[in-house]
Amino acid sequence: MGGDIVRQLAEAIERMPLVDHHAHSLLPDPTDPDLIDALTQAEHAASAPAVFDSGQGFALRRHCAPLLGLPPFAGADEYLATRRQLGADEVARRLLRASGIAAYLIDDGHRPDLLMSDERMARLAAAPIHRVARLETIAEAVLAQSTSGGEFVERLGPALDAAAVEAVAVKTVAAHRCGLELDPARPTDVDLRSAADAWFAVWRAHAASDRPRLVDPTIVRHLIWWALEHGAVLQVHAGFGDADLVLERANPARMQALLAATAGTGGRIAFLHCYPYVREAGWLAHVFPHVFLDVGLAVGFLGANADAAVRESLDLAPFSRVLFSTDAWGVPERVLLGARLWRDAAARVLGGYVAEHGWPVEEAIRVAEGIAWRNAEGLYGRAFVTD
Repeated sequence: MGGDIVRQLAEAIERMPLVDHHAHSLLPDPTDPDLIDALTQAEHAASAPAVFDSGQGFALRRHCAPLLGLPPFAGADEYLATRRQLGADEVARRLLRASGIAAYLIDDGHRPDLLMSDERMARLAAAPIHRVARLETIAEAVLAQSTSGGEFVERLGPALDAAAVEAVAVKTVAAHRCGLELDPARPTDVDLRSAADAWFAVWRAHAASDRPRLVDPTIVRHLIWWALEHGAVLQVHAGFGDADLVLERANPARMQALLAATAGTGGRIAFLHCYPYVREAGWLAHVFPHVFLDVGLAVGFLGANADAAVRESLDLAPFSRVLFSTDAWGVPERVLLGARLWRDAAARVLGGYVAEHGWPVEEAIRVAEGIAWRNAEGLYGRAFVTD
């Protein structure tokens, strides 16, 4: 009887649509090296044996290979050859549609010049695309078009307002730029002008030849306060990512003072990925009602160990504030793995609560459905899933 109930839960999770509340677009025609690079967070050139011989690689060989017509656990050479034969669009179509993702919220800030259009991705996925605007990218574009720090300050507000009209949320990569331990106080106009003047001077000193890169914590903090005071959903990268990130500075607990200071603004914060600081993020969601979290990037990389991250995301956080995402970038394998591994991990974790702790199966299904898509609809204030 118990096995039948757990099976009922797993089948319900399998049928659920997913809202990927944080992802990126895909490379239009990835080569073999492009695929390998997209399957690692390392900056150095990766090798196929290293990538395929990992937790993520085993999961890819198990779950993606059959969708391309290969046996489970096909080798790297066979997988890559079949991928080339099918072509990028056909591979993307098969993997994206098999994921069961009904809508994507796409961050436009990481190498958008390399990626396919929203229209093409939506067609291949048979799912709509919604935009997430990256705050640092907006500020950098404004500075590049300004003739002084003062002009930057004058133009920044209207640029942020315009971006907010087109986006369902905004995002900060403060973890990559200056770390998450930010002064909780809202910057004054004098603070902002002084920081803008300094940033502009540094950029001009380098002949303004490259796109400016925002690393100033005062300006980053201004962007965060702007978003939250405007009632936006602010996505915040936390935990592991690319090699340019100092991991200990990406611990979401470092934002505790800023979270306390912004609790009454009406804005909401969604910590993305969080690994290995999932429990810290869960505690923040427990104590601050405007905080949400996901374990998106981690799940796709952890493979058979994804259960641990999914379980920790449920330790302390109210279940209504846990979200699903993939943080996929560049290749559809990451989309498929993010969805597939979350479904399997959620079924095992929640199935254990049913079998071992007596949870009613209907309650476990409700919790899973919230994470899969309902919580995202509540957070972003719009319907993403249609019947």
